[in-house]
Parts: sequence; C-alpha cells; structure tokens
Amino acid sequence: MEDQYPRYSLALLGDFSADTADAIESVIAEKIEALGLEFGEDVTLYRGSARGFNPRIDRCCAALCARIDPSDEGVIERLMYREVPIIPVARTRESFAAEFPGDLGVLNGLPLTDGPALLAHSLLEASSLVPRQRRVFLSYRRIESTEAALQLYAALCARQYEVFLDTHGILPGEHFQEVLWQRLSDSDVLVYLDTPGYFESRWTDLEFNKASLRNIGMLRVGWPKVAPRHTRLISGEVQLAEADFLENGNIGDSALATILNTIEFCRTKSVAQRYADIIHKVTCSVEAAGGRIIGRSSRRGLVVSIRDQVIVVYPELRVPTSESLYEATLEDHLPPVAVVYNEEGIEERKWVAHMSWLTARVKKHVRLVKANASGNTLLDW
Repeated sequence: MEDQYPRYSLALLGDFSADTADAIESVIAEKIEALGLEFGEDVTLYRGSARGFNPRIDRCCAALCARIDPSDEGVIERLMYREVPIIPVARTRESFAAEFPGDLGVLNGLPLTDGPALLAHSLLEASSLVPRQRRVFLSYRRIESTEAALQLYAALCARQYEVFLDTHGILPGEHFQEVLWQRLSDSDVLVYLDTPGYFESRWTDLEFNKASLRNIGMLRVGWPKVAPRHTRLISGEVQLAEADFLENGNIGDSALATILNTIEFCRTKSVAQRYADIIHKVTCSVEAAGGRIIGRSSRRGLVVSIRDQVIVVYPELRVPTSESLYEATLEDHLPPVAVVYNEEGIEERKWVAHMSWLTARVKKHVRLVKANASGNTLLDW
C-alpha cells in the first residue's frame, strides 16, 4: 500500500559532521512533534551519501547538501531535475565556490555558521513543513455538521495548521464571497464533510468545484449512508459509521485521528502535485515562446533562457503576497526575478489592486507573472 511510505522525506547529504547532523536532527524532531506528526514515521530524515536518498516525488521532500564525493554529482543533478529542493551548505560563505564547483555551485546556499536551528528551519521550509505553509479549508453545511466542523477546526489548529472556517476566517466588513474564494485558493487541502445535503447547497458545491479547478487536494469525510460522488476528483476518503459519532454530534477519538492522518497524507501529495503542475505550465509556456529551462535554483526555482536573457523564476503555490516578492530577491540573482503563480480562482479585487500597485514599484527587482502566460511575458522582458 502506498500509505506505508513516509508523508515527508528529508535528508542531510554529504559531509556533515556527526555533531552537526545530530544537532539539526534534534531541532527537526522537536518541530515535527509540535505539528502532531511522528518523527521517523510521518517524517523521515536520511543521513548519508546522495546515492541512498530516493524520495517519492509525489510527496514533499527536500535535502541539505554539504560537500559530496565528486562521483555523487550526477546523483544530485538527477534529484534536482526530479524537482527535489536541494540546499547546499558550505563551511563558510567564502568557501562556497571551492566546495561546490559543479551544478550545486549555481545554487545559493547556507553556511554552517548559520547554526543548526536555521539550517533545520530551511530544510523544513523547503519541504513545506513550517506552520505558515500548512493550510486547510473546511467545507460543510452548517445545518448538518457544525459540531464536527468546529471539532476538526480545533484539532487542526492544534497541529499548527492555518484553518479556514467560514465562522472564524472572515472579519466583519470584508466581502464574504471574495474572501471565501481567496482563502480556498490559498489552501493545500479542501476537507469537505459529505453530509446528506452537502451537494444540495450552492455554496458547498461551488467550493468543491473551485478546489477542483485549482487542483487542490480534496478529502471526503463521508457521513453514514451517504454515497460518494465525483470520486475521480477526490484525493482521499474517510467513511464514517454511526458508531463513530458521539451523542453531542462530535466525532469519536479513533475516527478523528484517522481523519487527521489522512489530511496529512492528502496534503503532502497535493503540495507535491501542484508544484509539479505549475513547473510544467511554466516549462511548456517558455518552450512555446522559444525559450528553454537551462537549470534549477534553490526553493524549486527555474533558470530560464529566452532570447539570450537568463531569468530566474520562482513558482508560488499559493496566493502571492509582498513576502513572496521579497523572498525572491534574497538569493542575489541578477534582476528582474519572476514569481510565477497559478491565477485560476484568484479574484479578490483588493488583492489585485494591492499587488498591481506593489509590482509597479518593485518592477526593476522582481515581477509577478501568471503561469499560463509566463513564456510570452518573459519574452516581452
């Protein structure tokens, strides 16, 4: 069964000292436990030669890479082209070029002097395992499943997810529908409580279809005697029985644990698939415009050559923000740098106005680009 594999695969590749690797592992184990995940089961950390790291690319994965044996350079290159985020780690910033003369030398990395905590955070961030990256949208009918929705909301928040629930996620005075679609576009997983009348509601039916449009992972939590619909679109399923419910309408502990574990499984697959999709869109669009992908940068970045100009492109999985633009400038690439995003379903007028205003002012350094039009946009540059 595919569920026997870890949800997330991390690695320390190359010449890390035992003390350094132990310190990084200790920080990672502590952070993973705080997410409600089991280190060694849900999240694994491989330590050793690059030849021994073979993660599933349909799950989130990432690696820190210290000095490697020259014979392993081809292995590292293959990992990079499988879209595994690789972060080089040098002894000092000044020794970076000497330690990484091959393909890793084109990536911006970190020095060991940054310390275990920052190195561990960078690895967790590259594998989408920091709390601000963990986002779930709860879709339900209030008249049928409010108690269970509130219970799931609390349980997910305890696992350091950012959870959107319509009664908690929209401030007074905000445009309800626009905020709803924006938060859905920003989520990793749609968890829908499939009660008898779920698809009879216009709003829940729209939420389901918009999540499908953006290829967001969809987990069905099925109520007793409710037959599943649209099975080809869902990423996972937990079918509940009458015995799984308590008298107050809450879900029993065992079934709740199953739902939480399945959400984590759907999330890692959803994130990996959507990164692959946006990179595929960019690649096809660039090639259609006469350009090509000539390399990779860290954080899943692509190095594009188009009309003899080299542009670094960073895929943004969620709704881009000013922080997305800022982070694209951190690795000292020649400007301008592109942040590419999937524009499907992102419609909030306030966001559009804000990002248009912002990108007009930082255009010399970083620009926001729609994935489907990325080739022609970069060609215009």
